[in-house]
Amino acid sequence: MPLDSLKISHIQAVIARTYTSRTKSVVFVYQSGSSFSYTATTVIFRAQKVLDPEIPDITGSQPRQEYDTVMVVPIAVTMTGLVMVADTTTATSGSVASAEKFEPVDVLKTGIIPSGSKYVVKLRRYR
Repeated sequence: MPLDSLKISHIQAVIARTYTSRTKSVVFVYQSGSSFSYTATTVIFRAQKVLDPEIPDITGSQPRQEYDTVMVVPIAVTMTGLVMVADTTTATSGSVASAEKFEPVDVLKTGIIPSGSKYVVKLRRYR
């Protein structure tokens, strides 16, 4: 059953409603050439469970966590040139420098709409 424009707009409206009361403001750091730009963006930001390194995984070896945080971003936000996500609400270089920072590991465009309805971004925290 193909999706027509009314169904696509309904899906996008429902997805926008799911963001209500679950969002957090973070700052995206973009690099273009040798300059950086800072943009405050509202996303769903969820920390993942911390693994106990003493409990082996299913193969019997030490478990490895590939990412620390999952972020759900609206499809309207550009991900081109994203180099860092800072857990702060102020989009300035000083506040980004003092905030907890994450690097994007994987950016996946997902959703029922063929062009995607959201990005799911896996982040690794800078240590």
